[in-house]
Amino acid sequence: MKNYKKIFVLMIILAVMPIMTACQKDEDNQAEVNDFIELSEDVVKESKIETVTVMEKPVTTTITTTGEIKTDEDKFYSVSSMIMGRITSAPVKLGDYVRAGQVLAYIQNPEITRINAEATKSLHENRIAIRQVKTRLNLARANYEREKRLYQEGISPQKDLIQAQSDYLLAKDDLAMSLERETHIKQEVNAIMGTYGVRPNFDTENLATQNPICAMKSGIITKKSIKLGEVVTPEQVLFEITDMSKLWLDITLYSSDIAQVEKGQKVEFTPDSLSGKKFYGTIDYIQPQSNDATQTFVARAFMDNSLSLLRPGMYGDIKIINNHKENKAYVPISAVQKYGKETFVFLDLGDGKYKKQEVVLGERDNEGYFVNEGLNLGDKVVGNGSFTLKSEMLKSEFAEED
Repeated sequence: MKNYKKIFVLMIILAVMPIMTACQKDEDNQAEVNDFIELSEDVVKESKIETVTVMEKPVTTTITTTGEIKTDEDKFYSVSSMIMGRITSAPVKLGDYVRAGQVLAYIQNPEITRINAEATKSLHENRIAIRQVKTRLNLARANYEREKRLYQEGISPQKDLIQAQSDYLLAKDDLAMSLERETHIKQEVNAIMGTYGVRPNFDTENLATQNPICAMKSGIITKKSIKLGEVVTPEQVLFEITDMSKLWLDITLYSSDIAQVEKGQKVEFTPDSLSGKKFYGTIDYIQPQSNDATQTFVARAFMDNSLSLLRPGMYGDIKIINNHKENKAYVPISAVQKYGKETFVFLDLGDGKYKKQEVVLGERDNEGYFVNEGLNLGDKVVGNGSFTLKSEMLKSEFAEED
């Protein structure tokens, strides 16, 4: 009896196995079918499906840290007076933008008046001498012409002619020397007073009395330490001016990141006080040793500030874009789709046929993903339109479940 039962059970198993095998094959075939999508040429055009070729691209990673905007010390300078004097005017204010050559203040100084007065006096005396020499020259010329005529007529001796010619030539040389002396006086006073930024005035009623203090370079006044009526000396710093068209960004680097940072790398700075605004620069300096207290390094980037939005003392977040030498397969963001736990792209097989291909993604940048597994160089994948294929795939799956 027991043997009959065993035979009966065996017969049932043998009968059921083909059915189970067929079901399993159907499921496998179904899964395989669901990985493939076929579209007509018209649907491909309407869906604007575009194909891209998988290519290599250098892996890009980002180091995140913090930093502070600082003044470029090479673009900062102090302004002092070359002479002692009293402040008579200071038209600029703290925070003003000034251009190179712009007057910052005027200083009244008797030294300038003395130099101008002495030069004016010397010039006046020399001009009197020039008039006298011109008169003597005219007389000497007339006498020389008369003696030459008398000598030719045999009336006057030759020695008188020679004396008259000598007097004429001496007067001519004296005039030339007096004219040269006037030029020298003007050149000398212009040079002396030019060092104070003043042009001489040879009108005795309007002699120069003030020395203008001018900006050597364009920038923003970051310090003003004078008041009207105050007497200042050459040792005092009257103004500090900073050119803020370019600023330093001091970047905090940790020991784990320092090996990945080098000169020439690009940085992105987002100030805390300017939410949403980003500024870009290039690393120009890396501190050779760490700070003992914090065990951190400092890198420095130059930041363009032509719009004058950045200010020294601003803190913010920093991203350092690090370019490794390693290359990986790369696809655009539009090519990557996800469903459940799967991440996949669609391979373009040609003639409107597409296949779902699972991938393992690596790093991401602003435009796409690096692919660690699942794709080979030269594979053709769908970029724009991959979401349409995903929708078609899911539509067919739901239809089959129904």
